[in-house]
Amino acid sequence: MKYSYLNSGVDIKKADELIKIIKNIVKKPQIGDFAGIFEHPMFNDYCFVSCTDGIGTKIIPLIAKKDFKTIANDLVAMNLNDLICCGAKPLFFLDYIALNQINTQYLRDFVFEMNNILNKYNCVLLGGETSELGDLILKNNFDVAGFLVGAVKKENMINKFNVKKGDVIIGLQSNGVHSNGFSLLRKLHSDGVIDDNFFDSLLAPVKIYHDIVMKLNEKKLINSCANITGGGIVSNLKRALPDGLELNLDFKKIPKNEIFEKIIEIIGANEAFKTFNMNVGFALVVSKSNLKQVLDIAKEWQPFVFGEVV
Repeated sequence: MKYSYLNSGVDIKKADELIKIIKNIVKKPQIGDFAGIFEHPMFNDYCFVSCTDGIGTKIIPLIAKKDFKTIANDLVAMNLNDLICCGAKPLFFLDYIALNQINTQYLRDFVFEMNNILNKYNCVLLGGETSELGDLILKNNFDVAGFLVGAVKKENMINKFNVKKGDVIIGLQSNGVHSNGFSLLRKLHSDGVIDDNFFDSLLAPVKIYHDIVMKLNEKKLINSCANITGGGIVSNLKRALPDGLELNLDFKKIPKNEIFEKIIEIIGANEAFKTFNMNVGFALVVSKSNLKQVLDIAKEWQPFVFGEVV
């Protein structure tokens, strides 16, 4: 059997078509970007930035393991890594929990961990909604979504329109698949293609890139950036470029990772690069003149150059 994200139940092409439909309805060019930007005359110097995300079907094996700490981390990470693509600092967070039946112990552990993580980034857990949906959510399961609002001074905003020909693409390494592609990975696991030990290694918490992006942006060293999530490297990096510019990437320059080498063996490189981050957890677009400084500042994040803008 040939395994793919599509025959596991996820159609990326239809998702892209939906974004185009929503753009035509809303008439806002930023639809499809990593976060939405809101300007208002009451706040002349600042923009509000907002995003929303969940953790997909990775939540299913995490619930089975009662690993609420990773669920909380990933919910914050998936939102925060999108928000920082604009250079925004987080202000407050809301959550939505849909479940079959309330389990106060599970929810206490989840909210406790989520609040601790948000506190690290000076972000307030402002509230949320909990819905018992017995006819919709399976027994002993729940799903979560997060809503994050931040702010950025207009002069400090990271904007894809700053990108120019000759800019360099820098990758920051991931620590695995993060929180994407689990419909496919769970299929591989249930069919016995990957064993328990390998599958468990895929459940590592999503890496949060807030600190390094904020540090680089304070020094005005970033022209644009991309959170590499569902859809892989190319589709997400294209969101960080203005029309008229393209990517020239060399995947051979991405450091090898045992997890992704194993995935390539199973589903092939083409499908793997369309679905997973392939060890590029986050990508920066920077001017060549700033390259050395960025690599020096970000050295703890294992940066590497793997392309340029053309």
